[in-house]
Amino acid sequence: MNTIAAYTKFEILGAIRIPMVFVALLFLPTVGMLLFVVPALGDDPVAATLSTGSMCLFTVLIICSAQYGLGIADARMKPWGGYVRTLPGGPLPKMVSMIVMSSVFVVAGSIPLIGIAVLGTEATASLLDIVLGLGALVLAVVPFSLLMLAIGYAVNPYLVSVITSIAPIILAYLGGLFTDPNSTGGFTANVSPFIPTRGSAELVWAAIGDYTPNPLSMVMLGVWTVVLAFLAYRAYRSDEGKRFR
Repeated sequence: MNTIAAYTKFEILGAIRIPMVFVALLFLPTVGMLLFVVPALGDDPVAATLSTGSMCLFTVLIICSAQYGLGIADARMKPWGGYVRTLPGGPLPKMVSMIVMSSVFVVAGSIPLIGIAVLGTEATASLLDIVLGLGALVLAVVPFSLLMLAIGYAVNPYLVSVITSIAPIILAYLGGLFTDPNSTGGFTANVSPFIPTRGSAELVWAAIGDYTPNPLSMVMLGVWTVVLAFLAYRAYRSDEGKRFR
C-alpha cells in the first residue's frame, strides 16, 4: 500500500505542476456542450440529461488517451520511464496509481460539464443520480485505460500521438455518443452495441436517467474488457522484454 500511495502521490504532483494539460483535455467536451447540447437539446430535459452524460464519457476517452496512450509513449522514450519500471513492486503500483489519477481527473472534469447543463439546459438529475453517474464514469476508465495501455506499449511511440488524437472521436461516434441514445435505426445504432463505448455510455445513461441498457451492449463491454486486458498485458510484457533483455 505504501508503494501504491507513493506512486499515486507522484502522479498527482505531476498533474498539478502542469494544470493547463487538464484544461486542454476539457476543451472538446466543453465545446460539444456549448455548441451542440445547449442550443439543440437544452429544452428537452431527457435529451439534455443523457447528452450531458455522453459528453462526460467523451471526457473519459480523452483523459485515457492522454494519460495512458501519450503518457506511456512519452515514458518509453525517456530514461526516467525505464528507471521507474525497475523499481520494486512491479507494474501493479504504477497501474493502480494511474487509474486513481484518471478517476480524479474524470470526476473533476465532469463538474464543469454538469455546471453547464445546470445553467444552460433543462437537464434534471438528483444528487444520487449524479453520484451514480460519476461512479459509472469511473468504471468506464477500466476498458479505455486498457485499450490505451495496449496502444501505448505496442505502437511506435512516434505514432501514438496520431492514434490517440483520433481514437476518442472515432470511439465516441461509433458508440453513439453524438446521436440520440434512444435511436433504433441507422448505421450507428446497428454498430454501436458491439463497441465498448456503447456499453459504458448505457451504464452512465441508466445511472442518470430513465434508460434501460441493452443486454448485448453489456455483454460486449465485458468481452472487450477481457480482450483489452489480455492485449494490454501482452503489450506490456513484450515492451518489457525488448527493453530489459
